[in-house]
Amino acid sequence: MALKPQRRIVTTHKGTASAIMIDETVDLISHGNASLRTLWQSHEHPALLDEQRDMADESQGFYAKGSLIRVLDLEPKAVGFNHRTASLDYGIVMQGSAEMVLEDGSKTICNAGDVVVQRGTMHQWNNPTDKPVRIIFVLLPAKPPVVDGAELGDSGLPKLPGQK
Repeated sequence: MALKPQRRIVTTHKGTASAIMIDETVDLISHGNASLRTLWQSHEHPALLDEQRDMADESQGFYAKGSLIRVLDLEPKAVGFNHRTASLDYGIVMQGSAEMVLEDGSKTICNAGDVVVQRGTMHQWNNPTDKPVRIIFVLLPAKPPVVDGAELGDSGLPKLPGQK
């Protein structure tokens, strides 16, 4: 893809109280017509800030019920998959234009700078253009939505590269 590498900067503590910074470029993992990488995650809420391991490399699936930030790059003409996470998701289109499709077929084009608040609905991300798209997603814990008396949990989620 013609997108610049993803930089990740993490601050933490080392020793008694001195702050340190980890500044690096991370490789995205190819998954069909898309590439993605979890940049950081916590496995609980509230997050533990005193853990010294790299939480990005601890893949526990699509979403592990803490907080998560992930980058997704879509190749030109990429068609995604219909899915739902029982989480509150913030999607920020960083570059390009992506199409979001809901399960009823309604569609909207999301351009660079647009923010999508995804509240546990079935949805799909496509790239109908000839240019790559980058979207950053932040997933937060939420109670699964209840519609017509039925609890709607995760659905349609693929196994991600490196997933345990």
